[in-house]
Amino acid sequence: MKELSVRKGDVFEGEVLDFALPECQGVLKRNGFVVFVPRVLEGEFCRVEVEKVRRNFATGKALEVLRASPARVAPLCPHFLEGCGGCQLQFVQYEEQVRLKRKHALNILERIGGVAPGKIHCEEFVLSPRAFEYRNKMEFTFGEKDGRLVLGLRPANRFWDVVDLTTCLLMRRDLVEKLLEFTREYGRKHRIPGYDPVQKTGVLRNLLVRYSPTTGELLVGLATRSFDLPEKAFLVETLREMFPELRGVVHIVNNSPASALIFEEKHVLWGEPYFFENIGHLSFRVSIESFFQVNSLLCEALYAKVREYVLADGPVATALDLYCGGGGIGLFVADAVEKVVGVEENPKAVEDAFENARRNGRTNFTCILGRVEKLLASSRFRVDVVIVDPPRAGLDKKVVQRVSSLAPKKVVYVSCNIGTFARDVALFRDRGYDLMKLAFFDLFPQTPYFETVALLVQR
Repeated sequence: MKELSVRKGDVFEGEVLDFALPECQGVLKRNGFVVFVPRVLEGEFCRVEVEKVRRNFATGKALEVLRASPARVAPLCPHFLEGCGGCQLQFVQYEEQVRLKRKHALNILERIGGVAPGKIHCEEFVLSPRAFEYRNKMEFTFGEKDGRLVLGLRPANRFWDVVDLTTCLLMRRDLVEKLLEFTREYGRKHRIPGYDPVQKTGVLRNLLVRYSPTTGELLVGLATRSFDLPEKAFLVETLREMFPELRGVVHIVNNSPASALIFEEKHVLWGEPYFFENIGHLSFRVSIESFFQVNSLLCEALYAKVREYVLADGPVATALDLYCGGGGIGLFVADAVEKVVGVEENPKAVEDAFENARRNGRTNFTCILGRVEKLLASSRFRVDVVIVDPPRAGLDKKVVQRVSSLAPKKVVYVSCNIGTFARDVALFRDRGYDLMKLAFFDLFPQTPYFETVALLVQR
């Protein structure tokens, strides 16, 4: 039987036939049985040990790479081989990372979305100006190991564990290293236990860092369960001395059992609970809890592509910007249309959106506070274009139906999840909208993720 053709502990040699995203695993075969192996690339010849056998596949580890791919590079981060979940593609040459992402995207679009690649205009994949130190937001996690406080990122598929980091190359390195060391030592000095997601015990949960590479401003958040931080004055004073670019220090209270960083309470210990980003000729205020694209360096190119698609085939009277956050996309296109109406459920982001409209002189932009699903159900908008930039889960079926019922000429879809995007493309096609143009932006180098901008046109 097929399931007996490979067993746990088997060691074999074989060629990597493919590379699977987003799992970042090479695909080999053992007696016709698929074996997934991390950190090996297509075309490499490896010695592999089988670790687990499932019904239809097995997983293993590479004992030795006998013939390496020319796209293989030495990882720069000392924590990569510890299994840090921050970046899984660091062993792959950057240009090859992008090639793999494009191949994956087109495959998913065809398989899930029913989109034949030759039938649409697919533009070149836009690379990030930097392959490292590009992020403007990092959430580090506290934990406990052997009774000692640790701070870092969770390994892939081990939600209870933490890789204790001394550095991270995804954000400005010197800044991250100082923050990690100081915050960890602050917790150890005052014997504040790290949070245990299994037992739901402990205090320290997250170190939130928001830093703009365009303005140089820094915002630091420390998330705990309900707890009065000791020596708050010392904490603030030391951070201000260490970081002249610091704009604010915020204590976040999060008692939720969920793993997400939730702002149940927010206490500003010093400064402001926001920082500023510059995208093109616009300036954006971003509150500590508000969404903003994490790669500021590529954000202008992404926004410009949205603007291009919004204006495709003629002038626009009204654009509806759903999940608008602090108004980034809507404000970027507002000078080219008569009116932009944003919809956002995060109250702080809505405040940011109005402030950003004021700062940038966009008098034709407004923002409505509320959930997209409810507002579309209870309101009738007359619009030419609908812009959507939903969370990773994509659009609810009812949102697709209600957007379609508005009968806009175009839908411009911004997505960070190619799988849910492809699903939604099929839903829009059933409602009379065809995918016409597509562009990919590598906002997340060293990871399997990327951003997609698409133009869907009414038949």
